[in-house]
Amino acid sequence: LIAGGVLAIMLPVISTIAASLVLGVVLACVGIVQIIQSFQVKGWAGFIWHLLIGVIQFVGGVLIYLNPLAGAIAITGLIAIVFLVQGLSQIALAIRLRPQSGWGWLLGSGIIALLASAALLLKFPYTSVYTPGTIAGISLLLAGCAYLAIAFTARRIGSTL
Repeated sequence: LIAGGVLAIMLPVISTIAASLVLGVVLACVGIVQIIQSFQVKGWAGFIWHLLIGVIQFVGGVLIYLNPLAGAIAITGLIAIVFLVQGLSQIALAIRLRPQSGWGWLLGSGIIALLASAALLLKFPYTSVYTPGTIAGISLLLAGCAYLAIAFTARRIGSTL
């Protein structure tokens, strides 16, 4: 997490483009699978809708892959959602680990992830290409530091999480 965060901060445009490319490929593949599957259920009343959704996913995926900068807005929304869920999960885990030494690091990391999500959403859709990669990098870096701090604390006191 720490190394990934540092790289994303150092190379924000590349991290944003990489995320767009991956999303494009995934959407195109899901679209192809849905198109194939729709032809296997031709008699179903929802066949046309199922086929149409598959075509939309495929075309959208190809368009994002061919122009990943245009997909940066979609990526920004996706990253914001991921950090929202990550932050809530880390806060819940921190509360669960509360009697353990070092739980505050995880709580802090969860709060930072929530703030990163909010920062992305507040600038949406005017987020520049640099912002998603930088914010993602900061959140990954802090999450890595939190897990490292918990590991060192557990090791120091001789307990396991």
